[in-house]
Amino acid sequence: MPFALPAVRFRARRPLHALVVVALGASALAACSGGDADKKTADHAITTAVPAPTREVASLTWNVPAGEPPTLDPAQSGIESVSTITGNLCEGLFTLGPDYTPQPALATGVEHPDPLTYVLSLRADAKFWNGDPVTPEDVLFSVNRILDPALGSSWIGWAANLRDIRATGDREITVRLKRPDAVVPNFFAMPAFFVVQKEFAEKAGRAFGSASGGLMCTGPYKLDKWTQGQDVTVTRNDAWWNGAAPKVKDIRFTFITDPSAQTAALASGDVDGQFSIPLAAESQLKGKGNLLFGPSLAPTFLSVLNAKGALAEPATRQALQALIDYRGVLDSVYQGTAQPLRALVPPEAWGYAADVFKAEYDKLPEPSQDLAKAKELVDKTPKAKEKIVLAYTTAIDEESRIATAIADAAAQAGMTIELRPLTAEQFGAVFIAPTAREGIDLLLSSGYLDFPEPLAYYQFFTTGHFYNFGGYANADYDAAIFQAIATEDPAARAALVAKAQGVMAADLANIPIATQYVRVFYSDSLTGLVPRQTYVNTPWAASLGGV
Repeated sequence: MPFALPAVRFRARRPLHALVVVALGASALAACSGGDADKKTADHAITTAVPAPTREVASLTWNVPAGEPPTLDPAQSGIESVSTITGNLCEGLFTLGPDYTPQPALATGVEHPDPLTYVLSLRADAKFWNGDPVTPEDVLFSVNRILDPALGSSWIGWAANLRDIRATGDREITVRLKRPDAVVPNFFAMPAFFVVQKEFAEKAGRAFGSASGGLMCTGPYKLDKWTQGQDVTVTRNDAWWNGAAPKVKDIRFTFITDPSAQTAALASGDVDGQFSIPLAAESQLKGKGNLLFGPSLAPTFLSVLNAKGALAEPATRQALQALIDYRGVLDSVYQGTAQPLRALVPPEAWGYAADVFKAEYDKLPEPSQDLAKAKELVDKTPKAKEKIVLAYTTAIDEESRIATAIADAAAQAGMTIELRPLTAEQFGAVFIAPTAREGIDLLLSSGYLDFPEPLAYYQFFTTGHFYNFGGYANADYDAAIFQAIATEDPAARAALVAKAQGVMAADLANIPIATQYVRVFYSDSLTGLVPRQTYVNTPWAASLGGV
């Protein structure tokens, strides 16, 4: 994906509530599935555990379907081509555990003495790949470079309420806020707080993170070689502070973007693994390895970009919601690897007070197609007959199919939807440049949250927010979101977020369609990797090894 928001990303490639194993020639993996893992969605199960690796692996090849990264600078890891690799190279003060719970990494703990202050204690034994110790100066440098607008890091967004960050002891960093912000602690485990070596980065200058400038981090793998246009090779960091050295010594990352070529490479064994497997590849990969499905924090949805045209009329949006064949999308497009959505944020992203969220979520109507209702609304709403331009990315086959199906159903209801296919580059520009959004009324996209905090999505729809492209404005929504951001009590915060969620769902500022699963395939000679959304920011490769 060519663009990402901090903590919430919009994909510009093959995107993705529930966890698993479809064991394609790997009965050992299936044997470890139990409880919830035995639940089925069509012929797909949900994986919660796989066997731990028992042997070393000299090398493997892993494909990154998003293509070659423009950089390996973790400050630019808002795009998946970067984060899939750098999550194994660089680390933050915390990391995310299997259930998204923050776990100590380069920090050993955090204290929160008052609503505006976080005091982080740094690990004494952490070292960079070159053997130099991690210092508070390195941490401050890493955070402050992301806060420099000139760098252009999407992770700068976490600091909207930041007062200052400074060293307050030999191994201590203190973050002070201008106003309470319950979302901030999540970023301690995100690339916003990934640490790079100050001396190395300053010496490399603008080349830092490039093939020529290199990288200096602390993670379980270190950058070995980057042959531009071909591959990136990383090698195990045997001095990793964690002590749990990965079983795989060397990993070669390739950048095959064509789905057919990806399938062929995986089926032949030229490539050992890949996330975001093309759905069409499933039958060809059967019996050749492990195709696993896991929970994601990813919604696929329609968002209104032009609130002044046909979609300014609520009845037009209601008709649009009614004409979508949700069951067809789940069964035919996603082939049983997705679930329906009643609200923008998937239930898997309820990281706290799930009972509060569920009670309000269940009150929302379950989406279902009703062409008769759509046609009735169109017949009595003149603006609904005006042309609507629907844009989508051609880089994601599933979304091309969804867009076409929506346009066909709209025609049956008496609406006119003009499809505007966008290349990955054009699609990415939509999230950056107002000129790229000109002439577009409706956008089909998939995104995902980096951590399970619904506010990470919903705050972007407040009035006047930069990322509120459609100009959605509702005073009740804004009040609930802003109050939620300043509320630390989980149940109280969840109640406020759920209130805002209901307001926006009624207004149809966006139309949720589905939430997909994380998909990963790897050779049956490998084990250890459970499919989770956390792969974008954590050292997932460190869990892999031989059977």
